Formats: sequence, C-alpha cells, structure tokens
Amino acid sequence: MSRTRSLILALTFLLALPLWAEDDDSRFEVKYGKNFTFSGGRVSIDHAFGDLVIRTHNSNQVQVRATIRSSDEEFGKEIHIIASDGPTGVSIKTEMPSGRNIRSGRHSYSVDMTVTMPANAPLLAKNRFGGTEVRGLQTASTIENKQGSISFVDGRGNHSLSNSFGSIEARDNRGDLTISNTNGSISVRKVEGAVTANNRFGSVSVADISRGATISNTNGSVEALDIGGALKASNAFGSITASTIGGGADVTNTNARVELSNVTGSASVKNSFGSVVVKTVSGNLSVDGSNSKVDADAITGNVTVDTGFGGVTLRNIGGSARVTSNNGSIKVTDIGGALNAQTQFGSIRAERVKGSAEVKSSNGSVTLNDTGADVKVRASFGSVFVDGVGGGVNVVNANGAISVKGLRAACHPISLRTTFSSIKVELPPSVGYAVNARTSFGRVHSDVPILTTGITEEAMVGTIGKGGCKLELANQNGNITIESE
Repeated sequence: MSRTRSLILALTFLLALPLWAEDDDSRFEVKYGKNFTFSGGRVSIDHAFGDLVIRTHNSNQVQVRATIRSSDEEFGKEIHIIASDGPTGVSIKTEMPSGRNIRSGRHSYSVDMTVTMPANAPLLAKNRFGGTEVRGLQTASTIENKQGSISFVDGRGNHSLSNSFGSIEARDNRGDLTISNTNGSISVRKVEGAVTANNRFGSVSVADISRGATISNTNGSVEALDIGGALKASNAFGSITASTIGGGADVTNTNARVELSNVTGSASVKNSFGSVVVKTVSGNLSVDGSNSKVDADAITGNVTVDTGFGGVTLRNIGGSARVTSNNGSIKVTDIGGALNAQTQFGSIRAERVKGSAEVKSSNGSVTLNDTGADVKVRASFGSVFVDGVGGGVNVVNANGAISVKGLRAACHPISLRTTFSSIKVELPPSVGYAVNARTSFGRVHSDVPILTTGITEEAMVGTIGKGGCKLELANQNGNITIESE
C-alpha cells in the first residue's frame, strides 16, 4: 500500500470515530480512581481513545484518576482500566472492548485520564487517539503518541518524545530531548541540553537551546534560533532558517531556500533547486549548490562556493574567496584575501580585492576594480575591464575587448592578448616599460613617447622611459592603443 493511501485511510478512520454528543440522553459516565505506592522501577502507562494528563509531586504515591464516557451503557461497562504495582513499578492500561461492537462504530466513547506520580520516577507513556500532556518530570522518560498532540513542559533529565498525526510541543527542560514525529509540527523552546528532532510532513522549530541541535525533516520548514552549540540540519521540500548558532553549522537541503546567519564557527551549506543566503559567519564558509543562487555577507574566514545555474554574490569576506558557477554571474565586493572565480554564460565583477585575482569567464564580461596584487584573466565572448591593480596583469581574451588602467606606480609585467576586438592600456607616467605590441588587420597607436627599435602600422617595439617592465600586447583583427594616465 502506498504512503499516500495509508495516510488517507488513517485520516478517514479518525474522522469516522463517533464524536460525543452533549445532548445524548443515553450518556454513560463512570469515574475511576486508585492510588499506588511507588517503590522502584518505573511508571508504565498504555492508554487509548482519550486525553492523557501527567502531573508530578514530591510524594511516592501514584494517583490514577479517569473518566469513562460512552453513548451506550453496556458498551461503556466493557471499557476497563487495569492498574497494578509491583517490584518493577506501577503499570496502568486502558482496555477497550474488542469484537463486533468496537468495529461497528455504533457508539461514541472516550477515556480521559490524569496520572499524578513522583517527579523522580522514570516514565513510559503511550497513548493512541488522544492528546498527551506532561509536566514536571525530573528523570528520564519515553512518551509515545499517535493521532493526538503532545505537550511536554518543565522537565529535567533526558527525554524521548514521539508522535504521528499530531503536533509535539516541548519547553523548559534541563536535559537532552530526542523528538520524532510524522504528519505534525515540532516546537521546542528553552532546553538546557541538546536537541535531536526528526520529522516528516510537518514543520520543526527549535529555539533557545543551550547545547547543540540536530534536525532532520522532509516536506516541512525548519527553524533553528539561539542554539548554544553546533547545528546540523537537513531538509527536503521545505526551507531552513537558522540564526545565532554558538558552534559550527552543517546544513543540507533540496528544493527549498536556506537562510543562515550569526554563526560562531565555520559553516557548510549544501542545497539544490533553492537559494542560499548566509550572513555573519565567524569561521570559514563552504557552499555546494546545484541550481542555487548564493548570497553571502560578513564572513570572517575563507569562502568556497560551487554552484550551477545560479548567480553568486559575496560581500565583506575576511579571507580568500573561491567561486565556481555555471550559467550564472559572479559579483564580489571587499575580499580580504585572494579571489579565484570561474563561470560560464555569466559575467564576473569584483571590487576591492586585497589579494590577487584569477578569474575565468566565457560568454560574459569581466570587471575588476581595485585589486591589491596580480591579476590573471581568461575570457571569451566578453569584454575585460581592469581598473586599479597592485601587481602584474595577464589577460587572455577572445572575441572581446580589453581595457586596463589604474596601474600602481611600480614595475609589474603586463601581458594582454585578444582577437576580433581592441586593446587599450593606460600607463603610469613614472614607470619604464619594454614594449612589444603587435596586431593583424588593425593598427598600433601610442600617445606615450616610445623609443622604437622597430615600428610599422601593425607593430611597435621599443622602450618607454628607461624600460625594464615587460609590456606585451598582442591582437588579431583589432587595434592596440597605449595611453598615459
């Protein structure tokens, strides 16, 4: 049977359960009450078809109170609560009628139960077709529910909560929480410990966790806020939003957006068919995307981005940046180290790079402004513009223009090559160059005085000033122009 069909059948069964009618003259109701002395072991509860409320006190007594209701008296009398105590603890079980009556669905019925137990007693509680509310447990417990919500409040110790077809809400626990759900939301708040949460077909939201959080989900959003330790989160077909992470962050998603901010430590993000936005990371950042647009700002360490069919924007990077994109543009600003960028079918634009810049582009323009060290460009079918360089310049282009200016007043080699377009370079006035400029089906022109050793319309060889720095310009089917700043 498929998952979808199973889900429909389960929901249909829930809706088919008869509801209690307040004006039913044949209403049957009976109260149940019993006390036990807890002398060790654990408290075990197996309940069904009604709400289960668990409270704690400082006594060693286990108090069981329940109300049994039915639209039919004979049917109601067949509902029993079996409770006992012994060396292994206290056991409480709700027994429902079996056979034709319960299968026929001719009666409405419910059993609402409240258990008050010692706060330091271990608990195993199960419930079906009803909500479960737990408050004040001070030691380890396991809470299992089906077709109803779970509320867990004011606990201490490590606890496990699981549910299906209902929400889980947990808050104010001093210890670790392990939570599993299907077809319902998970909400966790104020945990002095670590949280592990797994879900399907429902949202997951965790906040104010003193230690780390591990979250896995599908078909629902994930939110993680104020995590004191590391975060590991994975999702599919739902967004991931995480902020204020006290350790590193490891995030994986598919088919939805990722937003990550304020990470104390390094961050790693993998995504496909969804955008990635990262802000303020104290360590390094690694992004592996497929068909994902990437935007990162205020990263203290190094940044590595590899994506396909998506643009990349980087700002305020403290270390080096390495970016690879297919079919997307790259824009970077304020890079504290070196830049290595490569794209196809997209432009590259970089401003204020303190280190060197090595970029490759095809079918898109390249613009580099204010680079602190050497520049190396490989491009085709797009223009290359370089303005402000603290080192040497090496540009190889095809079917695109080259323009270089803003060279620092120091001796650095310059090599520019292109085809089917123009080359233009502006030289600082106080630097000498050894010039070798050649073209075909074009002309070479210099506004700067050159002591030539050979000159034609298509070639110029000689020195500017005292020479020394290499200036090589090569073109095919285009002009070469040398100017002074």
